[in-house]
Amino acid sequence: MNFRRIQWIFLVAFIALDIFLGYSYISNNEFTISVVQSTKDESIISEMKNDGIDAGKLSTTRQSGYYISTSGSGILQDKLNTLKGQSASYNNGVLTSNFNQPVKINVKHPDKTLNKIVADKNKILFGSQYVYAADLSSEYENDVIYVQKGPGLNFGGTEGQIRFKVNSENQIISYTQSYLNDVKTLREKERLVSERKAVLYLYQHDEIPDNSKVKWTKLGYTRLLALDDDNAVYIPTWMVAIQAKNSDSIEIKRINAFTGTLSKTDASTISEVTEEAN
Repeated sequence: MNFRRIQWIFLVAFIALDIFLGYSYISNNEFTISVVQSTKDESIISEMKNDGIDAGKLSTTRQSGYYISTSGSGILQDKLNTLKGQSASYNNGVLTSNFNQPVKINVKHPDKTLNKIVADKNKILFGSQYVYAADLSSEYENDVIYVQKGPGLNFGGTEGQIRFKVNSENQIISYTQSYLNDVKTLREKERLVSERKAVLYLYQHDEIPDNSKVKWTKLGYTRLLALDDDNAVYIPTWMVAIQAKNSDSIEIKRINAFTGTLSKTDASTISEVTEEAN
């Protein structure tokens, strides 16, 4: 009986030791892979600096996001008659409206005034679903941009935006709005590539020219494909604003945040203005 008990003690001890060694082996492997990858990334960043590319401090944090589906902006047309103090019309997915009275804003902090307007359901439809986009707004001299919120991230394409127009007297006189209705998640949440990975992928694809600067990055949903005229699928995308030195324009490149692959279709170029992106 005592010998049998001794056998059990040795067996339990052996299993515990085996589990401990297995865990240590896996942990060490993960640590080794992480160290090797980090060293490789640092080497690429060093190459970028040698090429005169200023990317600033890039985060290695990995967020999560979804594949999502939406329907179009048609619901805006159905609610036009609820808007007050403006003349609004709807065409091809976009609501266009002119305020009866211009709204004075502080151009450095337009959101202080516009947040109240956006929150007023008699002035902006579904306003609670939009948020001020300081980085995008700072790149357009006469526009203040609000973007629609999505599950965990905001929308980053041209759909799901409110664009307020600013006149020479720093007044809001009109706006355009698109709205993505019936937002649904299609799959479980997945981890995304980090900000640093997105920028390094662009560099490795020769999409960042020598002697340039990464002005800002933004993670948001952009369109992957259109199912029909009203329905589309969106995915998380890293938007990276790049400005070549001695250039007056900024090019926005996009990286699929699930796969790290380059999205050519959504690349855009905008004119530089004096204010820096936040």
